[in-house]
Amino acid sequence: MAIIDAVCPPGGAVDEAIARQAMLETIGDMAEAGIAGFDALTPEQLREFFLDFIARSIEGRVMADIGGRGITLPDDVAAVEHAQAQLHDFITGCTRGALSSRLDGIEHLADREIQEVVNQIYEVAFGLVAAAGEGAA
Repeated sequence: MAIIDAVCPPGGAVDEAIARQAMLETIGDMAEAGIAGFDALTPEQLREFFLDFIARSIEGRVMADIGGRGITLPDDVAAVEHAQAQLHDFITGCTRGALSSRLDGIEHLADREIQEVVNQIYEVAFGLVAAAGEGAA
């Protein structure tokens, strides 16, 4: 929780809440995988943690903007869950494809470069959700 409070402080803006939720979900995944703590992470596990956090942050941003921009989703809960699973898979694949090869020199990767990739993936993912929502309406 100390890491979450440092990276994503509570009581902040929506973007900070999205980052906080993404961090919690990523830590939950780590716990489910049996990894006890950050000090025990191998470089590969740290890389996976980072990629999962970025993907979940993008997904959270898309989900938050669905309501904010009035995107209509199907009334069928199973259809919405299926769409959310597809969105998660799409964003995870894009994030891994765009950032995996660049993480070997992560200390040299500028925040601006990461933000550009995040914004590009977000725009494509949100566009897909918006198009699907319009198609279902």
